[in-house]
Amino acid sequence: MYSFSQLTERVARAIDGLSFPQSPETLYLPVRYALLSGGKHVRPALLLMCTDLFLQDIEQKHVNVSLGVELFHCFTLIHDDIMDRASLRRGRPTVAGKWGANTAILSGDAMLIEAYKLVCSAADSGALLCAFNRAATEVCEGQQLDMDFERLPAITEEQYFAMVGKKTAALLAASAAMGALTANAAAADVQLLYDFAYKLGLAFQLQDDYLDVYSDAAEFGKATGGDVAAGKKTFLFAGTAAALPERERSDFLQLMQSRRLPAAEKVAQVKQFYDKANAVQRLKDTENALFHAAMQNLALVSVPQERKEPLESLALALLQRKE
Repeated sequence: MYSFSQLTERVARAIDGLSFPQSPETLYLPVRYALLSGGKHVRPALLLMCTDLFLQDIEQKHVNVSLGVELFHCFTLIHDDIMDRASLRRGRPTVAGKWGANTAILSGDAMLIEAYKLVCSAADSGALLCAFNRAATEVCEGQQLDMDFERLPAITEEQYFAMVGKKTAALLAASAAMGALTANAAAADVQLLYDFAYKLGLAFQLQDDYLDVYSDAAEFGKATGGDVAAGKKTFLFAGTAAALPERERSDFLQLMQSRRLPAAEKVAQVKQFYDKANAVQRLKDTENALFHAAMQNLALVSVPQERKEPLESLALALLQRKE
């Protein structure tokens, strides 16, 4: 069995070994820059961990599929940063910030094409492509919902989970399912691992919502309070809007829609409303419930318990992270 750190190192080496055309350099240099930006490689490592559940060894063809997932994820980040007008990603200038939005769009598109090439390199890629295509579509749908929510005065927690289930959890779940598919696992086990990673992905996003507001910027790798400053509808927002009395709710919604306050001042005032609504505790309770539901799915996968321990450790680490 491989640990998460062993597999992330293997993924990192494989990324370093990827070759791209030399010309035009202005297209492929940003691709290389984005891939070597210090990401945690959670999705490709999760894919390989789910392959490792059922096989005695991981082959290059399995690594190639995992790289396809990682390139797709990096592509989405490049385009997300354009739409969010973000200047930093993991403590470094974004591709759009360094080369401009037009180059970022094209480099992201090139990365997407390379992602499909890698997934299709598997000998039997039919089921893998179905899972990959489903997740890719859902990521786009989730991103559009996220942007749509910015124009709404408020959303419910149910609407929030519908959005992040597509934008964040779908690709994590597809990674787990694709890992099991590459190992020719039984359909029931593929579905259990999908459900495990989907619920874990929801919990992961809740932690991300929390860290965006309450973490240290140096640890988080990007400016904190970005979601609040942009008026994004997170779980903290939805829970606060639902819990506040009518008059305070109106004040809170007006504050969230404000574009005139300096970001730091807006974040400070929003946090006061979060405190009144006990929003952080509700987030943590919901996160813990999702984590335990995910672990119940994992427990039902038909492999010996000791083979599941690396996945259990990864799930716990994702929810305890500070970046």
